[in-house]
Amino acid sequence: MTTIKEIALKTGYSSATVSRILNNDQTFSVADSTRETVQTVARQLEYISVGSNQFLDINLAVIFSINPDEELEDVYYVKMREIIEATAKKSGLKIIFYKNVMELSENVRGVLLIGKFNQDALNEIIKKEIICVFVDSNPNPGIFTSVQPNLEFTITRALNEFRSRNFTKVGFIGGKLWNKGDNAFQFDDLRRRYFESYAKEISIYSKEFVFIGSDFSTSSGYRIGKKILNAYSENELPQAFLIGSDSLAIGVLRAFNEENISVPYTTAFISINDIEVAKFSSPSLTTFKINIDDMINEALNLLHQRIINPKTTSPEVVLKSPELIYRETFPRKIDNR
Repeated sequence: MTTIKEIALKTGYSSATVSRILNNDQTFSVADSTRETVQTVARQLEYISVGSNQFLDINLAVIFSINPDEELEDVYYVKMREIIEATAKKSGLKIIFYKNVMELSENVRGVLLIGKFNQDALNEIIKKEIICVFVDSNPNPGIFTSVQPNLEFTITRALNEFRSRNFTKVGFIGGKLWNKGDNAFQFDDLRRRYFESYAKEISIYSKEFVFIGSDFSTSSGYRIGKKILNAYSENELPQAFLIGSDSLAIGVLRAFNEENISVPYTTAFISINDIEVAKFSSPSLTTFKINIDDMINEALNLLHQRIINPKTTSPEVVLKSPELIYRETFPRKIDNR
């Protein structure tokens, strides 16, 4: 089962470039030779794109298992929904949004799953043998196929950036993962897990500077920021914080700005997602850019290939490495004041 990543490796072009060519993105300007190379390799590997006729008559579903309040506050999920809708419209795909697994129509052939699902929902997916691909996370990589950010790469890169500035005191700000149902089990937040593991390995970990809010929203970040400043004086703050999402970071930044805490000079921030508002915050956020378009296209392609090859049973986890976008909360170089 050929993936965009395999074509990218064979051609030497990025996954984003390959994805846009194979999905006939008319807004993408690229040399004819590049387009021809990608299409030739795709044919050689028997790749079938999302926009092919074999995919247009198939009923697809998307389940957003996200707390409604959190979705409204976190632009990341809003953007993901918009991209799915735009991709479906551009490609002529029949996609219906559902609230949960139990509501799925019997004529649905494949499902994209986004968010956190309780054990009942996961059992239902397995019981009904639903062809599915998780986007952005994976509750059980041994069973389910997914396309998600490479968070281990992301966290390791961020901590190495801090270490390169000789920071020895680094904090982490994250949120609790939300689940539906009375029997919901707690998903491990990979961001926190990778942070604690690597921070301990390079001897910059301190448990007292790990702060976990109720979720990943701006309001949760603001409350955490206030909590931190109530507990520590300006001189006691860590030299930097790795923050689990841009929405969280914007909330923390608001709390710090209200108390005249200078970012990045008193403490620096690196966050994750690169939502649109990240470049407009004050100061603007240094953050890891997660390419949502690329993830959605890859997920739809994987879903398509599993629908036309239902005997493919082995799960596949596709990891996308985000790009670090330097802005003001952690510039490439911090001038001495």
